[in-house]
Amino acid sequence: MIVVNLRKSYREVLAGLRDMEDATLGWWAGVTDEAVERYGDVVVGVYNDQVVSVYDVKSHERQEDGRVYFDAEESVEFASLVGQKSPVKPWVRGQARPIQYVDTDVVRHGDAPIEEIQDHRRAVVSGYVLTVDADGIATVEPPEGGVVIVTAAGSSGKLLSVPVRG
Repeated sequence: MIVVNLRKSYREVLAGLRDMEDATLGWWAGVTDEAVERYGDVVVGVYNDQVVSVYDVKSHERQEDGRVYFDAEESVEFASLVGQKSPVKPWVRGQARPIQYVDTDVVRHGDAPIEEIQDHRRAVVSGYVLTVDADGIATVEPPEGGVVIVTAAGSSGKLLSVPVRG
């Protein structure tokens, strides 16, 4: 998957000045042929660390200046990602490169690598986002309709389980 930051272009989509397909698939700089070969099966558009669009790539074209445009159609397989947390680490202020890569099978099957991000760790597993901060406090964000069961030892040492629906 090629994950693109739509920080600027998504505002144009919301204002009706641009369509989502153009904003997501538009002319991206710095995408090598190797990256297209390895990750170019799906393009994911992200705004404010949330997925706003997902496309299955059919082909791509490259301009003389090296910029790449993807010919794609809305993804059926990954449509459930829309509205969910980004499958890659959040972009940080001042980060110039609006593109990140993640193996599609990691998102598809949930074999998530753990990401070290400043003061916390984060993993995405089958659409569930687990974040653990520096104090050891864990936050789980389930996909829509997902269920989280929390099991913890109370002060008595007894295990308590509480199901939570997403």
